[in-house]
Amino acid sequence: MVPGRTMAVSRDGQGGEMTAMYPEYAQWLRQVRSSMKLPKAVKLLFDQGRLYMSPVTEAHSEADDSIRLQLAEQLGGESGLHVTRDKGVLPEMDGYMPEPDVLVVDAGALGPGDAFVDQKHVHFVAESVSRSTVGQDYGRKLNQYAARGIATYLIVDVLTGECVLYQAPKGDEYTSAVPYRFGEEIGFSLAGVPVTVRTDFKKIC
Repeated sequence: MVPGRTMAVSRDGQGGEMTAMYPEYAQWLRQVRSSMKLPKAVKLLFDQGRLYMSPVTEAHSEADDSIRLQLAEQLGGESGLHVTRDKGVLPEMDGYMPEPDVLVVDAGALGPGDAFVDQKHVHFVAESVSRSTVGQDYGRKLNQYAARGIATYLIVDVLTGECVLYQAPKGDEYTSAVPYRFGEEIGFSLAGVPVTVRTDFKKIC
């Protein structure tokens, strides 16, 4: 594998459109998957020569689904926005391409077969923190999303029972960071459309 390349392996281990986009890695990904007996509840992330294994717990799944459904309900109709999940954000930056747990993008930016979206179409991303990815979510991903000009980044930390809403990106940092405890309601706007997110999520004890 080329140092600096970030690759995600789907739960079936094939990588989907990722291997089509980077065919030189298709065989390598198959070899990795075949040599590791992994449960379906584990997501793999290869980043700069490191392998991250992130468990997809019930708390993570419920939080991601809740955010996606809440935003989809509020942004339906004529908002011009679409809610999705687990899409790669292009282009690569410093050899890295993030895949947020939840995204809000311009309507029409994704076709039925698309697994990637251009950063210029992304208005919102959310990440659910795992023990193996906490440094990425509060560090590299935060800097990446700000540098890409993504207006709003929501971290859901099921380890601490807190959320942080980052907004107003400038350079590779967000100039606004507001913490919330689980159970509080978060209000903000996406492309001029006001939305709220209820944070009645579960904490991992």
